[in-house]
Amino acid sequence: MNQSVQYFDVSPLTVRADEISEVRIRPRYEQAAFPPAERVRVAVVPGLGAMPDGRQLDFSWEKTSDPFELVDWKLHEDGSLFVRARFAGEQEHIIIVEDTDGNLLREFSVYSLLPDWYGLLPFKGDFHVHTLRSDGKESPAYVAARYREAGFDFLAISDHHRYEPSLEAIDYWRRHPTGLALLPGEEVHPPECPVHMLNFGGRFSVNALFREDEAKFRREVEARIPSLGPVAPGVNPFAVAATEWVFDKVREAGGLAVFCHPYWDVRRRNVLSGALVDEVFKRRKFDALELIGGFWKHQSESNALQVARWMEERAAGADYPVVGLSDSHGTDVGGLFGWYYTVVLARSASFDDLAAGIRAGNSAAVDAPENERPHCHGSCRLSRYMHFLLREYFPRHEALCRTEGELMLAILGGEPGLSPVLELLAKRPAAFRERVLGGAEGK
Repeated sequence: MNQSVQYFDVSPLTVRADEISEVRIRPRYEQAAFPPAERVRVAVVPGLGAMPDGRQLDFSWEKTSDPFELVDWKLHEDGSLFVRARFAGEQEHIIIVEDTDGNLLREFSVYSLLPDWYGLLPFKGDFHVHTLRSDGKESPAYVAARYREAGFDFLAISDHHRYEPSLEAIDYWRRHPTGLALLPGEEVHPPECPVHMLNFGGRFSVNALFREDEAKFRREVEARIPSLGPVAPGVNPFAVAATEWVFDKVREAGGLAVFCHPYWDVRRRNVLSGALVDEVFKRRKFDALELIGGFWKHQSESNALQVARWMEERAAGADYPVVGLSDSHGTDVGGLFGWYYTVVLARSASFDDLAAGIRAGNSAAVDAPENERPHCHGSCRLSRYMHFLLREYFPRHEALCRTEGELMLAILGGEPGLSPVLELLAKRPAAFRERVLGGAEGK
């Protein structure tokens, strides 16, 4: 966390594009105090060069504020710096605070958003996660607490073949109110089909449909085969039809259908044939693609291939949503947990709002392996804004969630009397989000 984020409250972090807004920068600690007003000057540098008067400027960072008009600002008696300016276009703006000799004191950032995104809030989540109810290492309730501790806003456990573990986590934490939105999910594995798919948020289990009546499943899938049209030589038409059956059933359940890791483990035994992958992409029956996730650092080739394929699909006109998911099998065993995730711009962390955000293309797949800087995958517009949020917003948000997650673990470990404290702490991340991102006004 950089000092400008740690030492100061910048509110709001997001403003309406092409309107005059006032930003308050409040030092949180004594050592962060600004010098007296007579020793300070302030400028706003547009990150993409779009100026309020319509000029488009190219500039060198070495020139600091000299080429830019000074803005309206004042130092309040409580030590807060108020900056009032017209923030042109959709871009990041760097607020530069210098002394009167031109020495840089601090830099802060705000982001101006166009109307379609202003008022939407960022939610960090994962919905490809396993527990000891399938081949993971920890209980559903424990996994949920660890995800909140890591700064996540929403989570759906998606055990292999099983929907019930996601409900188990929901039921446990319903008794102890938390700010983590827990949603239903499962990884779906139909017979005679090697493609992995997710039912995110569905109201019923898709796995249960063919587990309880496989004969009916096979009849329904076989009935689809004649309508498939030509299938690549060597590809099992039943497998292709089964993927479409699953995607349709997930939507029938009200969920989001996700196509998982199409380039799974390209150097080992876990391989989908390229021809089968092509068939799934060609038919485009899924709602979102798991673009990033599920791979250790030595398997980065798989993620790289998925990104390359997505770029090719986009160039061909198939601009479907993407998500980043960990495929984590444990939160204490090292690796995958917290490395890959999705950030969704949405009205709230309810499933309906999250799904609407993903379907609208307002989700970014984030690649952030341990000790590496995060990379966002999505449109250029989305990636630019997400990198701003990861730098300026999420560090403080995650610090608030960490305290809440630690308390969840204590409750799970049997410490009594902590639920009322958890209920209070659970409100802090949401209050911070709405205060600094303008969400309450935009709703």
